[in-house]
Amino acid sequence: MDSNRDQIEEIKSRLDVVDVVGRYVQLKQAGKNFSGLCPFHSEKTPSFIVSPELQRYKCFGCGASGDIFNFVQNIENIDFPETLEKLAKEAGVQLKKRSENSRYTRLEEINKKAAIFFYKALKSPTNSSALKYVKERGITEESIKAFGIGFAPRGTELLNYIQSDRKYSKEELINSGIFVEKEGKIRGKFFMRIMFPIRSSSGKVIAFTARALPENDFGPKYLNSPETPIYHKKENLYGQYESRQEIRKNNLVILCEGTTDVISAHQIGVKNIVAPLGTAITKEQIEKISKLTKDILFLFDSDSAGQQALERGFLIAQELGLSTFAATTAPYKDIDDLIAKEPKKFKTLIRKRLDTFTYLLTEFVKNKDLSKLDDYKKTVIWIQKMIKNEKSPTILNFYVESVYKISKIKLDIQKGTSTKNFAQISKNRVTKPSPSRELVYLQYLLYLSDIQVPKNHDIKYFENPDIVKALEYIKKKKSVTRDTLIKHFEDSTVKKLIENSIFSFAENESTAKELEDVYRNLVKDYFTRKEIDFNVKISIAEAKGDLKESERLFKEYQKLSKEKTKHEQNSRL
Repeated sequence: MDSNRDQIEEIKSRLDVVDVVGRYVQLKQAGKNFSGLCPFHSEKTPSFIVSPELQRYKCFGCGASGDIFNFVQNIENIDFPETLEKLAKEAGVQLKKRSENSRYTRLEEINKKAAIFFYKALKSPTNSSALKYVKERGITEESIKAFGIGFAPRGTELLNYIQSDRKYSKEELINSGIFVEKEGKIRGKFFMRIMFPIRSSSGKVIAFTARALPENDFGPKYLNSPETPIYHKKENLYGQYESRQEIRKNNLVILCEGTTDVISAHQIGVKNIVAPLGTAITKEQIEKISKLTKDILFLFDSDSAGQQALERGFLIAQELGLSTFAATTAPYKDIDDLIAKEPKKFKTLIRKRLDTFTYLLTEFVKNKDLSKLDDYKKTVIWIQKMIKNEKSPTILNFYVESVYKISKIKLDIQKGTSTKNFAQISKNRVTKPSPSRELVYLQYLLYLSDIQVPKNHDIKYFENPDIVKALEYIKKKKSVTRDTLIKHFEDSTVKKLIENSIFSFAENESTAKELEDVYRNLVKDYFTRKEIDFNVKISIAEAKGDLKESERLFKEYQKLSKEKTKHEQNSRL
């Protein structure tokens, strides 16, 4: 213990805190000290101070402080033994052999040896078809080397290779996640698969994700290492080591879905990207990358599963107080597909990213009619779920404004109102629906002395399909009674609607004027709904920066306005 402490002090004596920190932070001399922008939180005015006299640093903004060991450990996101090794190398200090946790170290050795074996196997002429497949998938020689991509052949070669210079027990081989026991024999878990090593934040190979070759019909297309003492899926991300420096440099991490998405992005120069490993995004994964940056861009697949993953990621990041953005690969399925066809568009997506809430809101409401009670209620409930954990009044206010701008829904959140009460507020707003004018129209029509749809009443302003069917039938017939209507729609859902109209009508009969008044209001409702719908769609297009779609919708909106004006003029005649 004392010798270890002596080595730490020797390293400190050989390295200067200003030099070490200066490799990561642009420092300027300020009297006896040096100052710069803190690398551990976002700031515009320098509050990060480095003291050569004390050989320590301190941020007066976020409170981070320590010596060169604390700094490197936090900035590199590595553990203390790795920090010690790194700084010892820089200082030229030969570390004394320390007693290692042999259990974990030996498992790491097995994984490292396996990665070397797989890499060599991919380059072997015997497995040329595997290398051809990798390159046909668009993976370059540079990426094969950078990511250590390999191939797992059949047979016992892997086991023989790993046991060649150091023997491992059966338990160790199985606990590595690379081997399984079958019929009393140890064999490789992976075969006839392209192997992608999964590295820890410090670069150690801790597991693999493997893709079956087209001729391999055994097992799933993708197969990951199981949970092991050195590998926990929920805590790790593919590319976390390879992308760490670029994440910090760009102060942004792109979180996508697949292994090949990460590799494809790296190949076009976008290297601040990671992906979960066969699991739903977890709090532990987001906490890990939050040590490198507080800004996340979610870029999941454009299918429904991708959108659900985005919602989950947003809620976790919101809980952790992180800034999040989102974009979609549509019409392409994923990043890999998008980059293969339009690599420039991928970089544009990153630049034009929306904040996640606005993106999710536009996606949620784009196919909904918010003038309808059911869609309105669903939207309000969804909004409540998405913002209920937001702690920042400023961000909450932004969400309120975003909701109104895009959906025209006014959130009834007063200053000091907890979002926990929002569900009740929203519920009060939507539990008193107004009666359907279309239903009232049908009732009045059925109780006219002569049941006929007036010639100037256009059925296109009606939306209920059953009411439309009834009105179309009445228009065709010269003479109709309530009884003949019920008989005609005997085997249809229209029958129940007509019967309900008859049972719920309180008067003895109605007049043509009453029917006309209902029709006029019904048409007003139609134009109001359409105007709201256009406003929402135009807002969505503008929020996404789609100017062509915004212009197209505006022209359609102008046509609607002209139609509305014409109808109002005819109604006054």
